[in-house]
Amino acid sequence: MANRHQARESALETLYAWSSAAQDGGMIPDLLATRLQHEEREDQDEAYLREAVYAITDHVDALDEIIKTAVRGRSLRSVAQVEINVIRLAVWEMQNRLEIPYRVIINEALELTRDYAGEAPRGFINGVLDNLARQLRPDEVKDKK
Repeated sequence: MANRHQARESALETLYAWSSAAQDGGMIPDLLATRLQHEEREDQDEAYLREAVYAITDHVDALDEIIKTAVRGRSLRSVAQVEINVIRLAVWEMQNRLEIPYRVIINEALELTRDYAGEAPRGFINGVLDNLARQLRPDEVKDKK
C-alpha cells in the first residue's frame, strides 16, 4: 500500500526547495524526480505526491489568500518557509481530499512541523489550521464538537 505520510514528507521538501528558489516552476520535475528516488521512501504514494505538489504550486496565490485569513497579526512573509509550506499542504488537503478527516490532516501537519521545524512553531500551526478547518470544513468541525 502506498504511504501518504512519506509522500507528504517528499511534498514538503519539494515545496520548500521550490519556494526557496523564488518559486521557479521549471525546477519541479527535477525536484520530484529526486524525491521519488529517495531510498527510505520507496513506498510513498507517488501519485499523491505529484498531485499535491503541482496543485499547490499552480494555486499558491489562492492558497496564500486563504491562509492570510487565519494568520492574524502576521504577514505571510514573516512565516518561515517550512511552516508556510506545511500550512499550504494542509489547506490543499482540506480543500481537495475530503475523504481525509480534518483532524488527520492537522495531525499530519503537526508531525511534519515537529520533524522539519521543531516544537516551537507547532502551536502556531495548530492554531492556524484549527481556524482554517472551521472555514473550510464547517460541517465536519461542528459534528466533532
